[in-house]
Amino acid sequence: MRSQSFVITGMTCANCVNTVSKTLNQSDKIVEATVNLATEKAKIVADDSLTDQEIINLVEKAGYGAIVNDKAHQEKIARQAARKARNLSLSFWISLILTLPLVVAMFADIFGVHANWVMFLHEPLLQLILASPVQFIVGWRFYVGAYHALRNKSANMDVLVALGTSVAYFSSLILAVFMGQKNALNFESSMVIITLVVMGKLLENNAKEKTTQAITGLMSSRASVVHTESADLAIEEVEMGQVIRILPGEKVPLDAIILSGKASFDESILTGESLPVVKMDDEIVFEGTINLDGEVKAVVVHDLNDSTISRMVEMMSEAQGSKPNIQKLADKISGIFVPIVLAIALVTFVATWAVSGILLTAIMHAVAVLVIACPCALGLATPTAIISGTGLAAKNGLLIKNANALELAGLVDTIFFDKTGTITTGEFELTDFKLLTENEKITDRTESIKSKMLTDEFKILASLEAHSNHPLAKSLKFSGDFYDLTDLSELAGRGLSAKINGQEYFAGNDKLMTDFNLSVPETEDTVIYLADKEKLLAMAIFSSSLKEDSVDTIRALQKRGIKTVMLTGDNANSAEKIQELIHLDEIKSGLRPEEKAEIVQSTPNSMMVGDGINDAIALASATVGLAMATGSDIAMEAGDVTVIGGQLHKISTFFEVAKKTISKIKQNYFWAFVYNIIGIPLAAFGLLNPMLAAAAMSLSSVSVILNSLLLTKAKIKSVD
Repeated sequence: MRSQSFVITGMTCANCVNTVSKTLNQSDKIVEATVNLATEKAKIVADDSLTDQEIINLVEKAGYGAIVNDKAHQEKIARQAARKARNLSLSFWISLILTLPLVVAMFADIFGVHANWVMFLHEPLLQLILASPVQFIVGWRFYVGAYHALRNKSANMDVLVALGTSVAYFSSLILAVFMGQKNALNFESSMVIITLVVMGKLLENNAKEKTTQAITGLMSSRASVVHTESADLAIEEVEMGQVIRILPGEKVPLDAIILSGKASFDESILTGESLPVVKMDDEIVFEGTINLDGEVKAVVVHDLNDSTISRMVEMMSEAQGSKPNIQKLADKISGIFVPIVLAIALVTFVATWAVSGILLTAIMHAVAVLVIACPCALGLATPTAIISGTGLAAKNGLLIKNANALELAGLVDTIFFDKTGTITTGEFELTDFKLLTENEKITDRTESIKSKMLTDEFKILASLEAHSNHPLAKSLKFSGDFYDLTDLSELAGRGLSAKINGQEYFAGNDKLMTDFNLSVPETEDTVIYLADKEKLLAMAIFSSSLKEDSVDTIRALQKRGIKTVMLTGDNANSAEKIQELIHLDEIKSGLRPEEKAEIVQSTPNSMMVGDGINDAIALASATVGLAMATGSDIAMEAGDVTVIGGQLHKISTFFEVAKKTISKIKQNYFWAFVYNIIGIPLAAFGLLNPMLAAAAMSLSSVSVILNSLLLTKAKIKSVD
């Protein structure tokens, strides 16, 4: 199987989406086709044997166009978008210029102006000359769309507009131009409808561009020039493994690991956090972040196509193109909505003609019903809110890959946490140092650690471990002067040995101590032992350090009524120590990856939060999977949401973003339906003429988009 995205051209409403989606999903070789009106894209999962051209042929068969959405076609896609915007703008201005004289004449009549020029503008032949280009040149798009929709046994907005304007145009042509009944002139209705619909499309197109500003902003945050050791290169020319220099005040051009130097980096573009982060040797710096001070030398670990920003853009695009379950209801409604509207328009026409006996009045009422019922707003309600919601999430350090996660978040009542790298930092801190050659009475553990770090035994241990790359060794953080070592030897899988002033010492795990027939105290703690050949001297005890926001995050989630559970492969003693600090509702220790997944899968409405490869199955099994970006790529691939920077309090941020996004979708549906529920009866009873109906229809689409755009300005409170 393979997944490919396509840009779909020619869609105008929710029914167009249904037509394309239905055509694609009818193919035996296509597993799933998700079509999005707001992004005008289709994401297709299909058999490898189905070529891109065959997929394009299927879309064209449905009456629309398709362009492969990949790097090779970006220029073509950009040209297509520019051409569409240019054509819309040109069509609108042509239509407006030709329509204005008739609108002026109409208002002149209303205000009792009967000058010669007004009478001239009411000449049927003149109105026919002005109306025909609008109807058949500017409005040709509606005829084409209607033809393809009807050919595919469906009805869309184009059918309503084409039918409504054609009735107004041809009734005027027959009754006024051919039969001389000037009171039957209704050309301005068809012209104003087309002008307003095209204007609405132009406004929609401009508004859609604004909804993708989050992606545009990410792309613009890239550096254009990269300083290598030998020359300055364009970012596209830099490859993995090249050594680059990042100067103070510059953006990090590509993901890289620092080789030398130390600097503070503004990572707010990724995490939303304003406080800078200090980075030094062996630490990764991310593309788009800013070096605030100090020059560093670093080696590139991701090229441009696989960099942080590229992956963020890809995930955001996927989320914006994905369709939440709440959209499926709207899709079903829109599929039967247009036929119902056609039936209502027919009933309106027959009933009005029967009651009034005036054919022209019946036509006007039917046209108004057809025009106001165009389901543009319905098709835009969900995708525009999803685009704005994913943009808001990105601003707050969250990448949403699957839009369903936004809807499903409201169902979550249990959150499972991995321990290492999720609740804890994944690093260790020294919590105790015991001298084993004397009895100790520890009254204050913090002070005892500080005092014992001044002992000779600690200095010996630190001197040996300074030559180790083990994570525990790096956690000793000794700031004094080290002893000079001789005969340093690394004992694979056990520890180190060396001589200090002629005396041999050993530092390592319990296996190393056993090698020298030294007994060690029973403990489930994480320990480094220090010994000489005769006796055990000391033991340094470590524990995983909690993330700073762990306690507050767990408390905030519990206040929401969410059950918190830790799933860890570590031993019970290690898990219980964490539990003592953060007070989760439940802990489960000693679990294998598949056991984590079984627990998560058997719990409905669950969220899994993790960062490691061993969490990937559980992340994929949960109702919502939330992965820490500080962990493995596999975990991020398995999750529905990625937390850039790994801050735990972003879970609460996600819930807030999800709540606001779903609320916005519901608001959009409310307004979309309210326009139709109120507007259709008004039009049917003649209280809305076709021109006002067209204005109301356009306003409904624009209002939905503007309402969605308000979401990008929302303020998020992450931790209660």
